[in-house]
Amino acid sequence: NVILAFFFPPDTSIDLILRVLIMMTFFNAAYIAEVVRGGLAALSKGQYEAADSIGLDYTQSMRFIILPQALKISIPGIVNVSVGMLKDTTLVSIISMFDLVGMIRGPILSSTDWNGVYWELFGAAAAIFFVVCFSVSKYSQWLERQLETDKR
Repeated sequence: NVILAFFFPPDTSIDLILRVLIMMTFFNAAYIAEVVRGGLAALSKGQYEAADSIGLDYTQSMRFIILPQALKISIPGIVNVSVGMLKDTTLVSIISMFDLVGMIRGPILSSTDWNGVYWELFGAAAAIFFVVCFSVSKYSQWLERQLETDKR
């Protein structure tokens, strides 16, 4: 948040949500790039040679042969980073933005009616996070079966 201000002209005012989106995009793009790099490293040299042997240039070989295979291999890592992104959204509460957990804290701190019985709200938030993450994980497993990524 503070570092982002150095990349813009002086006296530039950027909305808080836009700053969060920019910083989370840069942060998670590095992880996704590393996952895809791992997928590219997992391919054998023969795939690159096969693309050269049929006369494809670099762009065509990446588009039609290399990247589809690398992305298939990278599906578990991409889903892992995506689930981490979902969980990292709770960090925006540090900079005074509200997420699911922040919306729960608001009524608890501002009202005396709760009297310390707030575990139901946090339990519901945990259940929501679990359902979403579990659903994404199951979809990833289904997608891997459809693409047969385990058979190389």
